[in-house]
Amino acid sequence: MKVESIRLPAILCALTLPLAALAIRPFVEMGLCDDWSYIKTVQVLARTGHVVYNGWATALLGWQLYLGAMFVKLFGFSFTIVRASILPIAMATAFLTQRTMVRAGISEWNASLGTLVLVVSPLFLPLTFSFMTDVSGLFCIVLCLYACLRALQADTDRAAFAWICFAAISNAIGGTARLIAWLGVLVMVPSTLWLLRRRPHFLLAGSMLYLVCVAFIFASIRWFHQQPYSVPENLIRDPITLRTFATLFRNLVRAALDTSLFLLPILLAFIPELRRGNRRSTLFFVAGSGLFLLFCLMETHRSVLHYWLAPYLGTYVTPYGLMEDDAIHGRRVVLTYGIRLLLTSLVAASVLSLSALLLARLKKLQLASDTSLSISWHSLGMVIVPFMTAYIVVLIPRAASKVGFYDRFVLPIQLMALIVILRFYQERLRTRLPAATLIPIAIYAAFSIAGTHDVFSLFRARLAMVDELRSAGVPPTAIDAGFEYDGWNQIEKTGFINDPHIHLPPGEHFSPPKASFDVCRPFYLDEFSALTLRYGMALDPAECLGQAEFAPVTARTWLGPRYTTIYVVRVGNEESTISATSRRYP
Repeated sequence: MKVESIRLPAILCALTLPLAALAIRPFVEMGLCDDWSYIKTVQVLARTGHVVYNGWATALLGWQLYLGAMFVKLFGFSFTIVRASILPIAMATAFLTQRTMVRAGISEWNASLGTLVLVVSPLFLPLTFSFMTDVSGLFCIVLCLYACLRALQADTDRAAFAWICFAAISNAIGGTARLIAWLGVLVMVPSTLWLLRRRPHFLLAGSMLYLVCVAFIFASIRWFHQQPYSVPENLIRDPITLRTFATLFRNLVRAALDTSLFLLPILLAFIPELRRGNRRSTLFFVAGSGLFLLFCLMETHRSVLHYWLAPYLGTYVTPYGLMEDDAIHGRRVVLTYGIRLLLTSLVAASVLSLSALLLARLKKLQLASDTSLSISWHSLGMVIVPFMTAYIVVLIPRAASKVGFYDRFVLPIQLMALIVILRFYQERLRTRLPAATLIPIAIYAAFSIAGTHDVFSLFRARLAMVDELRSAGVPPTAIDAGFEYDGWNQIEKTGFINDPHIHLPPGEHFSPPKASFDVCRPFYLDEFSALTLRYGMALDPAECLGQAEFAPVTARTWLGPRYTTIYVVRVGNEESTISATSRRYP
């Protein structure tokens, strides 16, 4: 078989992302999530050649900044141009994911479906069209895993060591964009070296390479902490109490359930295979289903807010759509109670089916994939399991915190789980996933595309409302157009975020918290001290202090209502708002 035909499925998986962009139209001249801060650093880097932080980034951002600056140099500065630099990285991630799964012993067909589940998920797709570091971090992890598998499968010592060197060096450099990606060189590479320990001089040469990479990592972190306006992140975020452990347990369970939710198109294939199980597996499934139904009945009467229904962490994927828009007061429900109950039931049924089949000890099938690319379960486990253990351990301080644990953190877990699940399905159940698996993948893709489209549509509506207020003479610091817009204005006005944790150079100082703000106060207002907010946005004109005398803006959305109308409302302290309006604004 020709190499080109082997790689064609990987190329097609990568091309799904630019095709999705045609439907999404990911254009808006303001920040998304945290990327407003990163884009500001890119703008300064392209103009001055220096990396300058602004008090929000907790990571180096590394090579991603230079990639964005290169796009700015080539095409000029805009938010859209900087974000466009992530699309090639996302496409490379899709390509490498498919090839990595094949290297892990998964057939071309199964690897392609698994890759599609990852790249069209409601986590990966919206991140592809932002300047967040999650996609870059996942790319570095996939690249390191691919290189480690190539090292294990190399025919010669020279080729194996070359792949190990490539894995270590590329991950050391790549991790500068997202620090947690350094677990590749810190954990995955040593695990691979241990598997290759019988090759002559591998442990000695690999240990020297490892020490060089570790020294580079420590030097990079030290450099970052010495930069003005860099944000140090403590390992322990909150005081440790009994409630800390309850929060940790709850968040880890939610992360596991969300991972199952994002893998649902693949997990559904295990339900019809339950008939292959034995008596013990059948009893396990029946008992688990009974406990799940009992839990649903209890929680339905006890919890009005339905926290027990998918999605669970609810930061990027929420009942209110993707990237819940806190800037617009009021909420539009996208995933109704019925849809959430259906998703939760399907997740429970598929996970119980998979668990029951694992208990059944099914006989191994003859692999349909190319055995020359196969790798033993022991070797695969030695590469994946230590990495995942370390990854979860690193996430524990975040999971134990009341805030700051996001569903996008499960992307690497989703990747590793896909490899293990697909390999198990292929060896113990069927050599080929059914073609019907494309149906739930298509449904997930449609939701992800529509949800991401709506994110940009609503952001463009917010920006249109800002333009309306600005044309009426309202300064940008008086407009609450959301965390992204407000953060950019804070940096433009003062140069840094008003966060007392950051190190300020001599001559700079922090501003005291704003005391007089009674209605619809943003959670970040104390950190954005340059703002004196008077106007906000809401779905209901009666929200906050009522509608201001400005025309509403309507956004066309694909999920939820066909058209979403956004009203300008007054926010802050009622007396100061009225006096400021009569004094300065028409």
